[in-house]
Amino acid sequence: MPILAIDDKPSDSEVMPLIRQLINKQTSHWDSKLVSDPVQDKLFEIIEAKRKKSKRPARGKSSEPKATPNSVINIMDALRKSVESENRRGKR
Repeated sequence: MPILAIDDKPSDSEVMPLIRQLINKQTSHWDSKLVSDPVQDKLFEIIEAKRKKSKRPARGKSSEPKATPNSVINIMDALRKSVESENRRGKR
């Protein structure tokens, strides 16, 4: 007996309406609620837990030491002093 592929068999005209009816009955529109991914859900829970743990404190008193006024150089003042010292040297 030769092996027939699905396309090689003639379709039964009595069965086709029943098959179509069954397919239409079982068919529904796709909805994202039909699919759930437990791995992704767990991953979102882990991320949210880490976010809650690592929330930064409100900016109040900073634990970093502030720069002292002596360590900050105003570039315009430094330029003026430099120009003044060059002018004094030129007059001598």
